[in-house]
Amino acid sequence: MGEKPKIHGLTVGSSKRGVTLERPPSYEPPGLGRLRKIALIGTAGTYGFAPFHDPSWEIWAHNSAVTICPRVDRIFDLHTKHVWRAKKHWFRGDYQQFLRDCPVPVYMITKFKDVPQSIRYPRERILSEFRRYFTSQTAWMIALALTEGVTHLGFYGIHYSHREERDWQLACSEYWAGVAEGRGVQLVVPPGSPFLHNARLYGYESHDADGKNTMIPHHADAKFSVANLKMIDMDNPAGRPPLMKFPDGERPNWEHSGHSHHF
Repeated sequence: MGEKPKIHGLTVGSSKRGVTLERPPSYEPPGLGRLRKIALIGTAGTYGFAPFHDPSWEIWAHNSAVTICPRVDRIFDLHTKHVWRAKKHWFRGDYQQFLRDCPVPVYMITKFKDVPQSIRYPRERILSEFRRYFTSQTAWMIALALTEGVTHLGFYGIHYSHREERDWQLACSEYWAGVAEGRGVQLVVPPGSPFLHNARLYGYESHDADGKNTMIPHHADAKFSVANLKMIDMDNPAGRPPLMKFPDGERPNWEHSGHSHHF
């Protein structure tokens, strides 16, 4: 067995789901007049659009998405102890051991002694500033980002397209995305995502000739295999894949972000 391949932010184990994170590369922190770009990462198919290899974007990952992220700045596992200690079907290995060894901040409902990098989520501060409406982890993540001066929010792999999630998690997440946009935050939603999207306009295109409602979306998550991900050599510009285009077709100008890039 040779040495395990490494990317900044991740040591890839022999198993697809067995991973050991390393500290992400440091970059110049945002200040007055600078952009603060945060990518929220879920596990649906569009996570492949996330700007993992652009260090001007912070990567905030749902705990279930940690195994598919080439790098992570923050992990969010906002669940009670009996939930995060339960066996995870999406994590091949010992999730509790992973949390004990994890070197990056893990935002949890409280500080847990057996998770050294756990950070208590500032619930009271958030609830003192915002409406008490949080029915998804994404909502908590957006609210925290707003208190930290976010200017750009990306939603990658965040679909909530399953029926049991749609009514309460999707609605809340889209509400908080709207709050962010109303505060001037630029939202980035990759193509193919059902998040904040319905092609039909109510009243004009919502009913067919028989009066049947056609607004109900029938999105299916794009099939995306972890095996299709390619290793990225962060130290070699030629080894980095080109950035995917934004949904509006504009070419992203990362060099104007105000951050220093050190590759």
